[in-house]
Amino acid sequence: MAPRSKSQEVPSLETPMLAFARSVQITEGVFHGTRGAGNDRLRVPVEILEKGVRGQSSEDNAKNAGKSNPQVVEFAAVPQGCDGIELSFSVRVLPGALRPHACDKAEVVRAYEKLAKAYAVRGGFRRLAELYTWNIANGRFAWRNRYQTDTAEIRVEDSDGRKMAFNPLHDKLRNLESPAGIDAMIAAMSHGNRESLEAFIDRFAAALAASESPLTFSVMWAAAMQPGQEIFPSQEYVRDDAKLENVSRIYAKLPALHGGRIIQQASMHSQKIGAALRHIDIWHGNSSYGAIAVNPYGGVQETSDVLRSKETKRSFYDLRRKPEELFAALETTEREIPGDIHFLMANLVRGGVFGSAKGE
Repeated sequence: MAPRSKSQEVPSLETPMLAFARSVQITEGVFHGTRGAGNDRLRVPVEILEKGVRGQSSEDNAKNAGKSNPQVVEFAAVPQGCDGIELSFSVRVLPGALRPHACDKAEVVRAYEKLAKAYAVRGGFRRLAELYTWNIANGRFAWRNRYQTDTAEIRVEDSDGRKMAFNPLHDKLRNLESPAGIDAMIAAMSHGNRESLEAFIDRFAAALAASESPLTFSVMWAAAMQPGQEIFPSQEYVRDDAKLENVSRIYAKLPALHGGRIIQQASMHSQKIGAALRHIDIWHGNSSYGAIAVNPYGGVQETSDVLRSKETKRSFYDLRRKPEELFAALETTEREIPGDIHFLMANLVRGGVFGSAKGE
C-alpha cells in the first residue's frame, strides 16, 4: 500500500473529552414464579423477604472466631404453589457506536464516523450481533440461577414479530467459554428455524449500523424449579455508611402490585444482564480464558485478572493510538476483520467515557 500523502493522513482517535452512548439498552430483569400453562397458568412476582440465620464467625482473624454470628439476610425463593421461575427483560438496540455522543474535536468525531462506516460496510456489526445472540440463547444472563435447574428454555420475541426459543442446556450451548456458531444455536432451538435466527441476527446488526430502525425484543428465561428453592437476584452493593442495620445481604428489588398490596419483587440489574450479554471478547489472546466481558482493559472480576493491561499493549487505548493500522486493516478486503478491531468496536457498542488522560 502506497504511503498516505499529507492530505490523506488519518486523524487521531484520541481527545480529552470523548463519550459514546450505549447501543444495547437493557431493562431491569424481574423474577416470577409460575405454574401450569394456557388459561390456567399462574404467574406471581417473586418477593424479597428477610430471615434470621445463625452462622459462625469463620473469616481469617475473626474477632469471635468460631462463635455464633447471628445475622439477618434477604432471600428469594420459588413461591409455594409454583413449579417454575421466569426471569424476563427487554432490549433495545440502537446505533450508538456510529458517532461519539460527546466530543471536543470535530475532526475526531469525523474519524470515528469513518471508522464505524468502514466497519459496517465490511459486515463487522453482524459478527457482534451473532455473539450477543449466542449469550441470549445460552442463558448466561441467568448467572447462578442457570445451574439451579435441569430444564430451561429461552424465549425471544422481537418487534418485527419473530418468535424463537432455545434450550440453553443443550450440549451445543453448555460451553460458555467458546462461542457456538449459527449451526449450534439452530441445533438448540425448540421453536424457530435457520431463517428466523439469521433474520434476527441480521436485524440486530442493521440496528447497530443504522441501516434499519432500532430493534426492540423481549427475552425470558423459563426454568423448572421446586417450591421453596432458592433463586439469586442481583446483590446490592451498599456503602458502609448506608447499610441497613443488621441486614448483611441485600438483594435488588422493584416495587410490584400483588394481591392488592405493594411487594418488593426480586430483580436482576440491567448492568448484570448487560455484562453477561457482552461476554464476547474472544480476541484477548489469553489461552487460560474463553469469552470475557468487553471492557477497555479486559478485566475479569471473578479472578481480578486484567487480560489487556497496559503491559500487553492490547487495551482499547493502546489499539486506538494506531489509527493508520485500523483503517488499513478495514480497507484490506482480502482477509477477515482482525479481532482487535472487533474488540475496539465492541467497546463503542458498550458505550462509556473514553477520553484520553491529561498529558497523553
